[in-house]
Amino acid sequence: MKSPIVVVTVVISILFPADAFHSNYFDAIKGCKQYGHEGNYNDPLTYIPITDLQNLGFTNKSMFFKIAVQGNYDGILRFGDSLYPYNKEVIEIVFGGWTNTKSAGRRQHRTASNKATNTVLAEVQTPKLLSADRPTMFLVELFDDGTIQVRIDGQDHPFLLFNDAKMIPFYYMAFTKGSKDMVYFYDCPVDRYAKICYEDGKMYVYRDEGSLNESKWETAKNQSSV
Repeated sequence: MKSPIVVVTVVISILFPADAFHSNYFDAIKGCKQYGHEGNYNDPLTYIPITDLQNLGFTNKSMFFKIAVQGNYDGILRFGDSLYPYNKEVIEIVFGGWTNTKSAGRRQHRTASNKATNTVLAEVQTPKLLSADRPTMFLVELFDDGTIQVRIDGQDHPFLLFNDAKMIPFYYMAFTKGSKDMVYFYDCPVDRYAKICYEDGKMYVYRDEGSLNESKWETAKNQSSV
């Protein structure tokens, strides 16, 4: 009499893994902070110094962090070396732009009179990347040589990759939007001691307590405190 019960239990566990009963898209943003100051594209933005961030990861050649974006389209992240980046350049990453069909990496110069000029560094097709119903978590990785990679968290390969030859520092960050309201989450938990390796174009992540480069963090903190 016990055998049928065992069989049924096994079948249920295969068809409905334990995680399936607890899956929630919003679990991904646990521990994140919500950005509550997103202005329109040409509005003055509230830039966050990275000294306020608790969750930055490092490898021997890069810095990485996670953000989440929720909305119909035109999620936009900017970062640079100034709290007030006028007559300066910033990096701008567009998530699900062009009505949620493409994403892009750009270098933007904004004059003191608030006129912006964008230089496209990369533009790729990313149909239906964003959703208005749930946040999408991204991992952004900034390499020492100016390479910038963006991937959906948990995926091996970046969907957006470009190089900033000017290597604009990541000392301050802000979010903005196009015509639609957006919700942004930042300072999301990362494994600060995760060691990221690359082989044949694929990313491998495992823990290594010695892989954290604290000197990069200290240098960045000192610069954003000036």
